[in-house]
Amino acid sequence: MKAGFIGLGRMGFALASHLLRNGVALTVHDLQSAPVDRLVALGASRAASVQELAAGVDVVFTMLPGPRQSREVILGEGGVLAGLRKGSCLVELSTIDTDTVDALATAAEKQGVRFADAPVGRLAAHADRGESLFMLGAHDADRAALEPLLLKMGTTVLHCGAPGSGTRMKLINNLMVLCYCQLNSEALVLAGALGLDARKTFDVLTGTTASNGQLKEKWPVKVLKGDLTPGFDIALGFKDLTLACQAAQSAGISLPMGNLARSLFQLARHAGKDGQDTSCMTDFWAESNGQPPVRL
Repeated sequence: MKAGFIGLGRMGFALASHLLRNGVALTVHDLQSAPVDRLVALGASRAASVQELAAGVDVVFTMLPGPRQSREVILGEGGVLAGLRKGSCLVELSTIDTDTVDALATAAEKQGVRFADAPVGRLAAHADRGESLFMLGAHDADRAALEPLLLKMGTTVLHCGAPGSGTRMKLINNLMVLCYCQLNSEALVLAGALGLDARKTFDVLTGTTASNGQLKEKWPVKVLKGDLTPGFDIALGFKDLTLACQAAQSAGISLPMGNLARSLFQLARHAGKDGQDTSCMTDFWAESNGQPPVRL
């Protein structure tokens, strides 16, 4: 099977590299030449356009920053659907809104193209190691063909339902993940203000039911280590909180914590945190309260 991969950012590059390492014939495209060059050096082929890429493969994976880019790249003139032939498959890995994923599924179906959404769970470090989780939204007939391919990029595929269900599940997942960012930050900054040792605080919080994956796995290797290079950029975190809040509004569900977290992420962005990892919320909260940064 020939595969194409569009969008070689922090997560996309890691996922595409695992397809190559696991023997998949891969064609890649990105607006930035550097990640394309690196993958070509590993054995990938280069496509000059997304339409050219789509015309030469059996399945296309897209990993893009957000809904606008997904619509442009997939539905736009000279886009992915302009190149894919009937019976081929499009797999959307991006975190987008429910209206966009439904529009993509409908457009693909009209052209006889199979569609699935499979947003990625776990951290960027997991993607680097080939340990990603995929939240798969696909028809049962397509699931069997797609799961082995996804498992070349990760370790876990959870089938969430029909096309569109993977995106909906990802919004729920990231709502919790990003609310934890603020909760972790408040707890750690308060502990410091109360005179508690950061390491002892961390050991207690990760040794009880207060623990969460962000605090236990991400915080010690990112903000608590002083490393704010983005595994998950705060601007993308704000985008995902916005999408979750919009989905909730459409469903008639109140999200008081989600909306508050979104507002705090927006304040952090205004304070100059764009380009930093979402764990920088702990630094932001310390700064906002006149406290020193928390480090282990």
